[in-house]
Amino acid sequence: MAQNGNFSSLPMFNQMYYNPGYAGDGNDIEARVLVREQWMGFPGAPRTQTFNVDAPFKLFRQKHGVGLSIVNDVFGNFSNTELNISYAYRKSLIQGDLGIGIGLNMISHSFEANWLDPEGGNGGTDGLIPTNASVKPLLFDANIGLYYNSDNLYLSISSRNLLNTDVKYSNGSNQLLIGRQLYFSTGYEYQLANPLFSIQPGVFVATDFSSTELSVSTLVTYNKRFFGGLSYKITDAVIFMAGISLPSGIHAAVSYDLTTSRIIKIGTGSFEFMAGYSFSLDIDKDNRKYKSVRFL
Repeated sequence: MAQNGNFSSLPMFNQMYYNPGYAGDGNDIEARVLVREQWMGFPGAPRTQTFNVDAPFKLFRQKHGVGLSIVNDVFGNFSNTELNISYAYRKSLIQGDLGIGIGLNMISHSFEANWLDPEGGNGGTDGLIPTNASVKPLLFDANIGLYYNSDNLYLSISSRNLLNTDVKYSNGSNQLLIGRQLYFSTGYEYQLANPLFSIQPGVFVATDFSSTELSVSTLVTYNKRFFGGLSYKITDAVIFMAGISLPSGIHAAVSYDLTTSRIIKIGTGSFEFMAGYSFSLDIDKDNRKYKSVRFL
């Protein structure tokens, strides 16, 4: 069984999870919590909680970044708890900043063995179904990524779980825990004629090389504090987004996925919430100011 990584409807606030190259971007220490309820009302639907924190630092007159992500992901009978530790080497490039990142991914995997088959049995006769609920392996994997950010543009490409780690259950069946994933995202901020408004189109792509998910989004920001917009996850959902960024460093965002696939007949869509806080760390004065809510 291959399990794709979690697909956030607010990926602009979840870059630390997707890309170790994001660690230390800008001059702020950032902490964010994201809570996602996917396909609400659908039996066994994924539920994901993510905590991200990252910070820049200087060493030998060079800028670096460190980051941490803690993820709890439950889907059906399976659950994963992940701890991602990231490091990024940072370098100025073309009026922007490039992060070259590597990460260690530790995954605690478990499952609930109370299976039911369509005939009302426990599934124990199927050799592909794990039968020992006490197996909770700790797996190790690696992540890499590049993240570039300038005043009005960002580009992100990364790969997670490079080792394609298998987990072996007591009945001898090998089940692929989380396969190798590739992520790409980009966004651009365009200042409108009215200086109070700007618009930010963006693209986010995730693939595990057997299936691909693509979303395109557009956000409108007012007075650099309030934003709202739409995203379309191809063949899956229309996403409504809104949020606020306060001068104190507190920011929050919500999204609702209106499902367009047949799952809508059972579920009631997906909901995601983000809350975060950032504060300045003067490791080296940097006069660049990232204006978009994507670059908080």
